[in-house]
Amino acid sequence: MIVGLIGLCVMYSIKTINDADLTRIISPKTVDANTKTILFEEGSFVKKRDFLFFKANSRDERFNSVFFDKFDEPKKSILSVKESFELDSVRKNDCNYIRCLQYKINFYNIPIILSKGLIGIEDFRFLEHIGIDYISIIRAIIADIKAGALVQGGSTLTQQLVKNIYFTNEKSFSRKIKEAILAVYIDFKFDKSSILEAYFNEVFWGSLGGIRIKGVNTAAVLYFNKPISELDPYESAILVSMLKGPNYYHPIYRTERLRGRADFIFNKLQSLELFDKNTDYQWSDKKWQSWQKQLISFQNDSFYEAIYLTTTRINKDPQLSEYRFFKTVMASKNLLRDLKDIEENLAVKIAFGGQNHKSFYYSKFERNVEKAFNEERHGVGSTLKPVLFQIYLEQGYKIEDMVSTEPITLNLISGNWTPSESHTPSASEYPISQALQESLNNPVVRLAHDIGFDKVEAILKKKIPHLKTPLAEYPAQLLGAIELSVAELFNLYTDFMSAQCSSGSGVYESLADPSQTTIRRMVKPALRQQHFFGKTGTSNNGFDNLFVGYDGHDLFTIWVGYEGVRSNKKSLRLYGSTTAFKLYQEIILYSGQRIASLACE
Repeated sequence: MIVGLIGLCVMYSIKTINDADLTRIISPKTVDANTKTILFEEGSFVKKRDFLFFKANSRDERFNSVFFDKFDEPKKSILSVKESFELDSVRKNDCNYIRCLQYKINFYNIPIILSKGLIGIEDFRFLEHIGIDYISIIRAIIADIKAGALVQGGSTLTQQLVKNIYFTNEKSFSRKIKEAILAVYIDFKFDKSSILEAYFNEVFWGSLGGIRIKGVNTAAVLYFNKPISELDPYESAILVSMLKGPNYYHPIYRTERLRGRADFIFNKLQSLELFDKNTDYQWSDKKWQSWQKQLISFQNDSFYEAIYLTTTRINKDPQLSEYRFFKTVMASKNLLRDLKDIEENLAVKIAFGGQNHKSFYYSKFERNVEKAFNEERHGVGSTLKPVLFQIYLEQGYKIEDMVSTEPITLNLISGNWTPSESHTPSASEYPISQALQESLNNPVVRLAHDIGFDKVEAILKKKIPHLKTPLAEYPAQLLGAIELSVAELFNLYTDFMSAQCSSGSGVYESLADPSQTTIRRMVKPALRQQHFFGKTGTSNNGFDNLFVGYDGHDLFTIWVGYEGVRSNKKSLRLYGSTTAFKLYQEIILYSGQRIASLACE
């Protein structure tokens, strides 16, 4: 019977070990095979805070301030790139969980104050025991018997590692038995430094801005905005303090509680003689307040989410700049925050890139991205006009030809129809370029009428297969009364840009001077003198707002709109120029890249 019982125990132990993925204890490959660098071009601008945070998450720890001139005095919040330089791309995210960041690190890169400090505080017999500590177990059993429940763990660092990787926080004897079996096996199979390395890489250090922080290296970067090698003793004490319970000792919501424990841990580390006692590392009230304020700022401004989304998309599309994607997320979150007073249920969709590479950003992370970009359609408004004017030019018109701005009335089956205008033209006829710049409606319909609706329909039907026909009976589609998905609009404009290269860039050039188009009142001085293509669109009483832009690097199609039940509202006080363009301007103005001319290859 005893032999049978022993056999069952052995089989149970073998099954427990076989069920565990021990590769998670193996040393990480911290040298990323992706050697891509990001070019910051001379004469471009970056926002100082955004750049420094992004740089802290990069694999490149060097930084030379001579690359920048101060531009926005006295705040010094905007940096001008004085000479072009490259920065190593963002570290690859090692975490496989949703909304989680992890930057694994080798044991020899972990400061000794952290490794020795952790042992001295959490498990001072770590170097002697076999994965479980009999003395601690006996002490815990006595405490549990007295309390009549599982109240004390007695766990070693190895057991804590096992629980963190393989099990939940469930308090049960079966879980504790499995935990002990794995702890002993791991202690037998791996050396102590490997176990410590895995512990520092796999333990969760709380969450900020909706992003879970996994591993000590990630915690150093996200909590202190610096690599782990630059942590001072008091910052190390804070991180060790949080291990006891990252939420219980949350740096924003439980600051005083964390400070009390950090002071205790700091004194303990000092008693272990792990750092120079003659230097005053302990934080003052002002330092604690400043740190808390910084973390609140990062959390509210979605820094962590921006880095998470950036690092989880690198391998999907390595041709796009991580910094530009980071700026896209940041700008989108800031815009939605600013628009919260108008309407909370707003969302952003952005497709950007080139013909052979594009990336998507959607502010509603909980929804299906593929469906949102490829299937959900939105009214495109005036963003269709450049495509139409390109068709008109291909039918023989020239961009400098004059077109009447007078109202045109069509006799449709549904009755007489005359396009309305957002403003009264200053003359009875305009050059086609000016009609396009002012986004007038009557010239669009008049030119289609003169060419022949059937001809325009045949060409447009190839570009927009779900176009309602006959176009002569549904001419409002020419003014944007048609819906496209963000992906369809991106593809439509990819073809449009190709046409500008092959058959003339008159339409592109007409919309490349921001001081003359519908964005003239919104464009910032630094961007006003730049040369880039852009067209706004507003549809469905402000529920759909769009901007299509091209800066010589990437084509952007941006939608900002309402995703709630629209029947409950009449309209929104939103326009493409005040939402989607504002977002685009923030991205390209501070992306560290100069605006270039139309790139034809």
